[in-house]
Amino acid sequence: MKDDGYRILIAPAGDDPVFAQREEGISHTPYDTERAFYSRIRAGDPEGVRRLLESYLSGGIVVGRMSHDPLTQMKYFAVCCVALACRYAIAGGLGEQEAFNFSDKCIARIDAMTDGGEIVGFLSREAQRLAAMVGESRSAAAYSPPVRKCMAYIARNLHDKITLADLSRHTGLSPGYLSRLFRADTGESVHGYILGRKLEAAKSLVERGGKMGETAYALGFSSESHFIALFKKRFGVTPAAWAKRRGAPEGEPEGEI
Repeated sequence: MKDDGYRILIAPAGDDPVFAQREEGISHTPYDTERAFYSRIRAGDPEGVRRLLESYLSGGIVVGRMSHDPLTQMKYFAVCCVALACRYAIAGGLGEQEAFNFSDKCIARIDAMTDGGEIVGFLSREAQRLAAMVGESRSAAAYSPPVRKCMAYIARNLHDKITLADLSRHTGLSPGYLSRLFRADTGESVHGYILGRKLEAAKSLVERGGKMGETAYALGFSSESHFIALFKKRFGVTPAAWAKRRGAPEGEPEGEI
């Protein structure tokens, strides 16, 4: 595993692991420590997740021996983390299907990784992302029923072109009234919210090595260059730069804007 300043230690094993751990003074990270971390996910607190992770990873986390192969050991550890984190996310209010789909995608990514350091970095980023998803879900619970209905419709149809007229028909409210209600609840326009959701989805796609043209098409952008320009305006970097920063597989070069 690459040396990224992280210390993930393996607790001594053997016929009597408890005796061996007492002898060497190394035992599993306490349950209360783990619970404090996962509780930040349940609370929808990505900044708290980041701070605790930095503290735990720099100080050292002790896990049990699950494999004699170092990479397999890290993968088993990561899968356990993802499974627990998603259960805490559900307890925090994230929808079950959204949490389970998040878990499936994370585990598939972990399965394809070939370096333990890459796995740790990935876990850190995804834990913060999951906490943010919980936070958004908890905030959405305070919105009016028509706005929540709109958000659910947008989430289900994100790969299609979504208009205010579509949402008006879906909720049975006039376009003008729905537009004002949505802005009053969320602080942004319907169009701005839809664009934000599409660009957040695009981040996930490009991180997994998705090609720019295919990503733009899948999310209903008018062109690849338009997608790249909007992505850069939103996040300050191009999709390719974002993907490289996140360690995604190489995609094709971006077109000119």
